[in-house]
Amino acid sequence: MIEVGKRSSARYWGEYEVQGVVKLDAPVKCHSLEKGEIWFNPTIVKLTWAHEPSEDKHDIWFPYWVTIDGKEKYGQFAPMIGQKALLELFCKAIDAGFFDRDFLQGLDRKLSSYMRENT
Repeated sequence: MIEVGKRSSARYWGEYEVQGVVKLDAPVKCHSLEKGEIWFNPTIVKLTWAHEPSEDKHDIWFPYWVTIDGKEKYGQFAPMIGQKALLELFCKAIDAGFFDRDFLQGLDRKLSSYMRENT
């Protein structure tokens, strides 16, 4: 797994350091028609770069792992997205109806609470 303080290099983007990692409390149990029971473990990682690759920094990374037959495998091609691009995509997904009401209400509660406590 990825840990805070780890330094590495990303193809095309260069050297980075892990500033933060958030994980689910437990992986998501899934069923694969091909493999049967598998476990999906997505994470979100905050990065800083030795040399910022763009104006939008590409500072949020979405690596994931899958566990099949007890063997954990790293997911390939996890995107690294800047906050501006992530916000734009999220807003467009909300406008397009990608999320249900329960999700949006939970997000609204979390954002409202965070803004009250941190402003």
